[in-house]
Amino acid sequence: MGPMVRANRFYLSVIVAIIAFSLASCTPKPTQTTIATILPATSHVEITFDERQIAEQCRVFAHLLIAIPANLSEIAIKEEVERYAMENGADYVLVGFVRENLDDPETMTFTSYGPSQPYLFTQQWAGWKFGFRDWNRGGQLVDYGYDRMKREKSPFDMPVTVQALLLTCQLGPLKQ
Repeated sequence: MGPMVRANRFYLSVIVAIIAFSLASCTPKPTQTTIATILPATSHVEITFDERQIAEQCRVFAHLLIAIPANLSEIAIKEEVERYAMENGADYVLVGFVRENLDDPETMTFTSYGPSQPYLFTQQWAGWKFGFRDWNRGGQLVDYGYDRMKREKSPFDMPVTVQALLLTCQLGPLKQ
């Protein structure tokens, strides 16, 4: 193989790499991310805004930012959060702060920010200190209110991002 053929192959590989990189950078962000700890599905989950309702043995296994499009009903939001939480093995969903989402998602998305291992909520919870880069890209804080998940009415006329934790309270392999 002569020097001209090697040079042509090199330039061709560079062009292919540039095209591949360009295409990859144009793809949209994933709508879901995988939770590090895999748990069996549950048949019931409790959504709470009050951390005092979390039982002593409960362990946090997912820190989430949930993107919610504008104008979804309270019931639709609740059902989608419950479905996601139960599929991933949660007994509780603890809801934190809500802020305007400037990205305007088309569907509800769940983005996980760890932890790599479940931890005991009552002893190790350090507050809403995850996903800051994404959280800080949002707009103003929004009042969600307490216990507003029962109406057909939409609680938000704008897209929002909600902080949440998934917790398991089952005793078993995760108990230390």
